[in-house]
Amino acid sequence: MNEEEKPGAESSEPVPEAVVSWEEKAQQNWEAYLRAVADADNQRKRYEKQIEDAHKYAVDRFARELLPVVDSLEMALESPVEELDAVAQLRQGVENTLKLLLQALAKAGIAPIEVGEGRFDPHLHQAIAMVEGQGEANRILAVHQKGYLMNDRLLRPSMVSVSKAAKPSE
Repeated sequence: MNEEEKPGAESSEPVPEAVVSWEEKAQQNWEAYLRAVADADNQRKRYEKQIEDAHKYAVDRFARELLPVVDSLEMALESPVEELDAVAQLRQGVENTLKLLLQALAKAGIAPIEVGEGRFDPHLHQAIAMVEGQGEANRILAVHQKGYLMNDRLLRPSMVSVSKAAKPSE
């Protein structure tokens, strides 16, 4: 068996052009595939970073809205409360601060739950007391703590006292 007949031995015959072009095409496809995989990986990393930043800085705008409230409370604490007039000014400052805070909450989509018709709604209210009385049952008699909605989703239920039907007298 001579050298030309050995399997795997390189022959001196020229390689046809069709085989060369297919090998080049295969190499080009392989490189395009590797670029596509790298691009997809980079895109995934970019999206992960954007999601991480969104979670990390989601309250950024809301926090900026609350900073004037903090400033107002600090100014109220710095004012002297020795005179009767100072107490009135302090009260006015607290009212203004509450107004600022409610505006900041409203910009963030947070709104207090309105009692409305005064009917107890278990989706919005939490009854902490049942008071027997005249009239219709399940009426809200008192709101002990306001509840809040965030973009129509319950953030905190209102704590309320509710009427219950009077027991029939025997």
